[in-house]
Amino acid sequence: MPQRYMKKVFVDVIEFTNTAENHKAIIDFAGLPISVEYTSDGVQLRVIRGAYSVLVAKQGECIVKESDGTLRICIREVLEAEYELAETE
Repeated sequence: MPQRYMKKVFVDVIEFTNTAENHKAIIDFAGLPISVEYTSDGVQLRVIRGAYSVLVAKQGECIVKESDGTLRICIREVLEAEYELAETE
């Protein structure tokens, strides 16, 4: 009979709040260039991973760095449902 195992992993998270300090922190966090766009739908941040690979986060969304270094976007409610906040040193 097959068995299933769960592995707990740590992820790092930063929220896009659209301040100058936040922009710098996201650049440091991702290690990639960004651009900020002001559209009719609101503010969005683009993390530029490559010529055809861009990660787009709306204000208030979180950028998650997985344990393997990949980046993804997540809203705080989903993040808190999937992970437990770990103590930082």
